[in-house]
Amino acid sequence: MRSPDKRPLPSEDPVFDESDNLGRTLTRAAVVAAVVCLGGALFFGLGDGCRKKKTGGGPAPAAETAKPPAPPPDLHNPVRPAPAAFPPDSNLPRGKEIYASGPIDLATFNPTNDLVRFEDSRVWFESDTKRAADKEDDHLIHKNMEVPLKRLVNLLEKKGGKLKVQDAYRPADKNKIHMTASLHCEGRAVDLTCEKLSLSDLAKLAWQSGFDFVLYEKPRKSGLHLHCSVKRRPDASLPPRPPADKK
Repeated sequence: MRSPDKRPLPSEDPVFDESDNLGRTLTRAAVVAAVVCLGGALFFGLGDGCRKKKTGGGPAPAAETAKPPAPPPDLHNPVRPAPAAFPPDSNLPRGKEIYASGPIDLATFNPTNDLVRFEDSRVWFESDTKRAADKEDDHLIHKNMEVPLKRLVNLLEKKGGKLKVQDAYRPADKNKIHMTASLHCEGRAVDLTCEKLSLSDLAKLAWQSGFDFVLYEKPRKSGLHLHCSVKRRPDASLPPRPPADKK
């Protein structure tokens, strides 16, 4: 005779405890999170160690400090020794002007940016006189002309002399008295004379003042004067001198 199936009575069914199941789920999640965090820490730790090996492990180099600005130029003392003599029709340095002050370059010349107005009550300017009929403005000079010209005014004052600017900037389209390639067309040349001092002594002072080229000029159609010029920039490249001019 077949025995009847033993089935648990309703009171014997296992009870589903939701709180126990939630606890087990949270425990598993915590374990997984711990494993992930540990793996990430190991990964980044190894990466950082590799980077330190590549860079030597030392601290990052400090940023370079900005260079201090250059001191203002000395406008009251010579920058070169005086030559023993400076006779008419001679120039310093020896050779042609182009090898000392460079060639003219009107394609890159910009009057607005390159010219400055030179004012000094101790200086006589020909364009300020009534006899200047060609509408020139002898106060306009190239910005790199300003420092040696100021220095010359100061050195000449110590000698009791007075500087006279006979000619300075000449626009190329209005230039009728200088050569086409004259540095006057960029304001990089000035023609000078003076009072109470010989032109020879003025030429010595001009050379001491730092002009790149000084010529004691003796033209056929005008009076004796100095022609002084400068480079476009202090570091401007110059044409190579022929062997004969390297003396």
